[in-house]
Amino acid sequence: MYARLADFPVLDEYPHRIPAVTWNAWRRLRLRKPRIAQWRFDLPGLEPFQVVLEERLWVCIDPTLGDAPIIAWRRFLAAGRCDLCAPVACTVLQYHFGASRYRDRMLAVIGSELEGRLRS
Repeated sequence: MYARLADFPVLDEYPHRIPAVTWNAWRRLRLRKPRIAQWRFDLPGLEPFQVVLEERLWVCIDPTLGDAPIIAWRRFLAAGRCDLCAPVACTVLQYHFGASRYRDRMLAVIGSELEGRLRS
């Protein structure tokens, strides 16, 4: 798990949903490259943010602040999901006061980056 989370206080914690398109791209990438335990990449259009994706945790970080977490998604409730078009429920941990303003855009960019990695 991303070790830096323990170093920062959580400002807010609330339920949220990851869009089905983003979640499905993540699962397909994990199936194609199962040996990679952690993915880390830039978020184009949201510089300087990067995302770290792991099996049980997704974290958006700011590398200019020593990889400080901005927002994290965890506790994915995808087990037993019978509709591939349904979003996946999760819990959001907010580490920055303005993170909710970027949350949905971050998920959209993560989804498009995952799709790009699947095409290449």
